[in-house]
Amino acid sequence: MKREMRAMTHEEFTKHIENLYKGLDEFLNKQNLKVDYIVPVLRSGAVPAVYLANKLNIVKFAPFQVKHITYEDKKETIEIIFNPLKALNIEKESPIFLIVEGTHSSGKSVELCIDEILKHYPIAKILYVCITKNYESKSFSDKVVYENFACQKSETLTEEECKKLGIEHLDAIYPWETFEGEQNHPDDLEKNIFF
Repeated sequence: MKREMRAMTHEEFTKHIENLYKGLDEFLNKQNLKVDYIVPVLRSGAVPAVYLANKLNIVKFAPFQVKHITYEDKKETIEIIFNPLKALNIEKESPIFLIVEGTHSSGKSVELCIDEILKHYPIAKILYVCITKNYESKSFSDKVVYENFACQKSETLTEEECKKLGIEHLDAIYPWETFEGEQNHPDDLEKNIFF
C-alpha cells in the first residue's frame, strides 16, 4: 500500500531544527552539560544531526545505522548494521550522547541504539530528539534524560482526528528525499544491504 505523503520545505525543516535546538540548548545550559557525541540514526537522522551539531558546537559523531530488513525468506527485522561503539574507545565513565532521528515511526530503531549505548556505558546520559514522531509510538523517558520532537503525525487516526489534535496526517518527505525514492525504492531488501 502506498503511503500518503507531502513535501516538507527546507524552510519548514529549518524551523523544526531551530525549535529542537532551542529546547536542547536550554536544557544543556540548565543542567550544565556538554554533549560528548552526537549520534545520528542513519539515514534519516544524518542531516538533522549535522545541523544540530553545528548549532550546538558538537564536534564528535558516533553514527548508528539501523535498518528494517526484508530477507529473501520473507523474514523482516530491524537490526543495527553499523555500531560505532565497537570502534570508539571512550574512557569517560558517564559520556553524554545526543541521539538524532529524522522520522520516529515505531521507535524500535532508536530503542536499539539507546539499549546498545547503555549496555556499553550503563551510566551514560542520553538525550534524544527527532524531527517527526508518530503519535502512537513509544517514549523513552525511562532511559533518557531529555526527549523532544519537532512535530507529530499519526498512522492510524483520521485526517479529521489529526486536525483536532494539531498533528500531521501525511508522512513528510524531507527536502533531500524524493517521492519516487520513498514510494518505490526497495532499500530494505536483503540484497541491497548485505553483499
